Amino acid sequence: MRLRPLALVLMALIGVALLGALSGCGGVGVSTAVPIPGHELTIYSSLPLQGPEGAHSQQIVDGEKLALAQAGGRVGRYRINYASLDDSNTKSGEWSPGVTSTYARVAAQDTSTIAYIGDLDSGASAVSLPLINAAGILQVSPGSPYVGLTSSLDAGQDEPDRFYLTGQRTFGRLMPGDPVQAAAQVRLMRTLGIARVYVLNDLDAFDAPLAAIVAEDAKRAGIEVVGEDEIDTSAGTEFGGEVHKVTASGAQAVFFSGLPNPGAVALFQQLHAEDPHLRLLGSNTLARPGTPAGPGAPAEPSFAQQLGAAAHATYIATPLLALSLYPPAAQRVLEEYRERFHRAPGPFALYGYEAMSVVLLAIHRAGRHGDDRQRVIDKFFAIHDRESVLGRYSIQPNGETTLSSYAIDRVHRGRLVFYRAFALSTPRLPSAEVAPAG
Repeated sequence: MRLRPLALVLMALIGVALLGALSGCGGVGVSTAVPIPGHELTIYSSLPLQGPEGAHSQQIVDGEKLALAQAGGRVGRYRINYASLDDSNTKSGEWSPGVTSTYARVAAQDTSTIAYIGDLDSGASAVSLPLINAAGILQVSPGSPYVGLTSSLDAGQDEPDRFYLTGQRTFGRLMPGDPVQAAAQVRLMRTLGIARVYVLNDLDAFDAPLAAIVAEDAKRAGIEVVGEDEIDTSAGTEFGGEVHKVTASGAQAVFFSGLPNPGAVALFQQLHAEDPHLRLLGSNTLARPGTPAGPGAPAEPSFAQQLGAAAHATYIATPLLALSLYPPAAQRVLEEYRERFHRAPGPFALYGYEAMSVVLLAIHRAGRHGDDRQRVIDKFFAIHDRESVLGRYSIQPNGETTLSSYAIDRVHRGRLVFYRAFALSTPRLPSAEVAPAG
């Protein structure tokens, strides 16, 4: 797989994190289980609080604060301190690999840290995870769907093992991962009567595996994959040759996994202009908000806002359901959120609330060993059939959630609007890839 420049930077940073953690010199060292001294525990939260994801991240933080407030800031005899970190670049507003790494080290080196909630972006979690794992700290992400963080299924080289210096899993995510999105994309194809699909990805290391999983699942479902290509949408906006290949293939739909850059917009527009009957299916990364043009500048239009005539042929997947589809417990939390913060919440608030709630639950279930990082990790991985604001779920041995509902949005007047949701079974995952815990 050819990596784009950002992916190369991330891989280099992950390598530095691994070396620093292993050396113990300026790093965090590989942890041995030692109870946290005293009766105060700290939970860190690392999210991009500025830029395109700032509003979403703020909802997550508010949800975390609400859950901790409802618990009275305590679990049994332990007082819980909360530290919210902003891993975004002050100039671009995007999450920053360097800042993420720095803050992960802060959390890893704090002897009172019992858990780390983050990161939101898969690339950020790839940077923070080796450091947090080396310190033997529970990490719960409200996002980060990249398959390689939990599974070897179509993942990068030596993944997920290279993220886990201790040889044990310490990371779990609440948002359904790439295999669930792939299953949703194939269900959408079948619902739309698609018999032939062309699969594209934009060469990004965190997007390409999803395209591979979609292609494999489509074939298993009896859908003909008439082509699979990699296309660098960051390099330009003219894709005549690729568009001709797609339309000449007889494809009824195109699935594209990639970033919402100008090249991706141009690709969708050119595909639609060449064949207005072609269905355009996009990965959840295309649902990201517009990116700020600079400090203090308004956000650039989102992917959906720029599609023009291609909008009515476009379907974008998202793990975020319509609020009405979440259980009754979620509706109560959403109301309390409105009363406390005086603004309307979205699904991200529920993910933040549950991330904090499940960490507090793991500490509670550890009982008098709630200050023992390994005991808390063990209790998190023992979560089974938990009734939560997100629905009922368990944590699998590799850190994957069993939550498996996924939504599809359409584009209406430049906005993504809920179209339908699919309740999916837990997707296939490779076996025998998880080191024993404890």
